[in-house]
Amino acid sequence: MREKITKRTVEAIRSGPSDVFLWDNELRGFGCKVTPKGNRIYVLQYSRNNRDHRVTIGRHGVDITAEQARQEARRLRGIIAAGENPAPDPAREGEAVTVAELGERYMSEHAMPHKKPSGVAQDRRNLDNHIVPLIGNLRVSEVEREHIARVMREVAAGKTAKDEKTRHQGRRIVRGGEIVANRVKALLSKIFALAEDWKMRPAGSNPCRSIKRYGEHKVERFLSTDELGRLGAALVAAEQGTLPHIDEDLKHPNSIEPVKAVNRKQESLPIEINPPAIAALRLLLFTGCRLGEILNLKWQHVDLERRLFRLPDSKTGAKVVYLSEPALTVLSAIPRKQSNPYVIVGSHPGKPLRTIRRPWDRICSAAKLEHLRLHDLRHSFASIGAAGGLSLPMIGALLGHSQPATTARYAHLNGTPLHEAVDTIGDKLLAAMQNRTNRASQT
Repeated sequence: MREKITKRTVEAIRSGPSDVFLWDNELRGFGCKVTPKGNRIYVLQYSRNNRDHRVTIGRHGVDITAEQARQEARRLRGIIAAGENPAPDPAREGEAVTVAELGERYMSEHAMPHKKPSGVAQDRRNLDNHIVPLIGNLRVSEVEREHIARVMREVAAGKTAKDEKTRHQGRRIVRGGEIVANRVKALLSKIFALAEDWKMRPAGSNPCRSIKRYGEHKVERFLSTDELGRLGAALVAAEQGTLPHIDEDLKHPNSIEPVKAVNRKQESLPIEINPPAIAALRLLLFTGCRLGEILNLKWQHVDLERRLFRLPDSKTGAKVVYLSEPALTVLSAIPRKQSNPYVIVGSHPGKPLRTIRRPWDRICSAAKLEHLRLHDLRHSFASIGAAGGLSLPMIGALLGHSQPATTARYAHLNGTPLHEAVDTIGDKLLAAMQNRTNRASQT
């Protein structure tokens, strides 16, 4: 944007997901940067030795006014015209920049240009929920290993836990924990590596080095044959509108909000479940897809004739999802809306369904399935394949795994081929031993 920078025009700028700039149409290079948090910072941008440089003049309304910033920009332009460099020593920049400000630069210059939206959202949560509250006010140059170790201890202990409202899910409880502490440490390691590249810290001074991670034990939850039967019955009841109210003692233990107690009149009334949510649950189970892949699926990516999805993007990039006959049956029963391109439609025109948490909690309660996450449907899809004798590369191809190690967790479920292999080895060992024994007895 280009417009004369005044108090009025600067305060009229709205912040966005990344830095927004307003450039003055009179004084070359003079501008105002608005960060995602709404901070308004006056800057001067110029070129020197075929490289672009940017000097921070001050914060609007805190350090300087619009007119004072204009006067300072003119003074700096004079220094540039005289052949001098007005930019501060980059090695000293870390002495003035806080960790919170470094985090915002990381988001705008690294995360948003290079990471997927889900990764950007996760980084944003870890910054806002854990890093900024604990060490956001520290100067970048001040951070040492003990600060990072303290962050990990406090996140692991739940000291940054909070209960917050969200637009789509109603509530999100931030609990922290050891796994979250590991993710925070990984994020801080990348941020401080970039701080070295940006000359805010000396090379090799990353404070995250040698900080030990907490041990992680992946939760592997697979549906048994009996549980699959109960889940199927609950889905049929939901489709038929006969899913009963569940007593509070039987509420789904993973539910964020407890099931409200119902009176006797309400107990006799069935729970209504949104049909698109039921279809989404069936597709999750029959395809092994991730939740976001199903909720964001568009009809243009569905090829019923060739029995596949062609997803333009996923956690591991573009991928093809092959469809079974049960998955095709689910898709064929979903009505298409001319005004909505999504398979799983939401209540807003042209938008997908954003969450199926409540329907999932209610169906799990009715089926008496405890400690079952939506992602466990993907695990169950893979476990059925492994138990049926499918090879790990085949399962990895169906799930869209980019690394063989990701699929290796299902190796212990593929019992039949392993038993056959160990029987082959045992038979050969026994044959060799018996042959030697026979020779000895003959002599």
